[in-house]
Amino acid sequence: MPAANSPALALREPLAPAPRARSLRGLPKVQPAAAPSDDALVARPFVKWAGGKWNLAERIAELLPVDLERRVYREPFVGGGAMYFWLHAHRRPRRAHLSDTLADLVHAYNCVREQPDALIRRLQRLEATHDEAQYYRVRERFNAERGATPLERAAWLIYLNKTCYNGLFRTNRAGGFNVPLGRFVDPTVVDPTRLRAASRALQSASIVHQSFDHLLDTARPGEVVYLDPPYVPLSKTASFASYAHGPFTPADQERLAELFRKLDERGCLLALSNSDTPEVRRLYAGFDLQTIMAPRSISRAGATRHPVSELLVRNLARW
Repeated sequence: MPAANSPALALREPLAPAPRARSLRGLPKVQPAAAPSDDALVARPFVKWAGGKWNLAERIAELLPVDLERRVYREPFVGGGAMYFWLHAHRRPRRAHLSDTLADLVHAYNCVREQPDALIRRLQRLEATHDEAQYYRVRERFNAERGATPLERAAWLIYLNKTCYNGLFRTNRAGGFNVPLGRFVDPTVVDPTRLRAASRALQSASIVHQSFDHLLDTARPGEVVYLDPPYVPLSKTASFASYAHGPFTPADQERLAELFRKLDERGCLLALSNSDTPEVRRLYAGFDLQTIMAPRSISRAGATRHPVSELLVRNLARW
């Protein structure tokens, strides 16, 4: 049965005289819905990075100190910056200090923070002319022209990251970036609005080129330190995770665990992500170990992308 106010029933009733037309003068204009302000956008990582924490950031943040907003925050393995960008939007620390051992990545962060518009123009030009030949020309220049300006190298790094296979950053023994071209039809190299949002978020952070060891000289009691190193391999046959210009070895994992204990003794509030393996549990025995299920985001075979168990190590006794 048609509804009471349907056209089928309405035609059975006498037609009412049409109302007289009214002037629109003096009536408020209907304003179109406003587009979201650039300032309202949440900053996200501007590069893809193996082990990025965007999908886990909210869960990890729940396990950080409840008064994080009043504390200094340090992140020595910044990588793609997912954890920092999420915290900046939702639980902004009083002050943030970011670092990484990959110099070109640090230069890219500084260019995003200080010269976003110049960087956007360079990336737009690269995007407009992208093809296979250009990719390999840029890769060759990135490896050969170490003395190019930080702005130029930042544009090359982001372009290669957005167009290479699986968003990997991998180098050979000579330190040359050697990832092949990805299988993209029309890759997006730059989103100007998003890049400017990242630039604004980075205004309140310092970003330096240093290894994790520098925390022994800089971290102070009461500061929050989140460490997200290359993970311990899940099996003996897996290769060691790449870190800057070489593998992050078992000896490096031992050094990191020793640094964790020294910072704990100093009174820093610590959290560290790593794989859920017997080796990691041995290295951080005595600390709080929280299990987190994490989706794999970068893999050589799509069929192997599945949730895996990770650990978040915390020194809760100091909190």
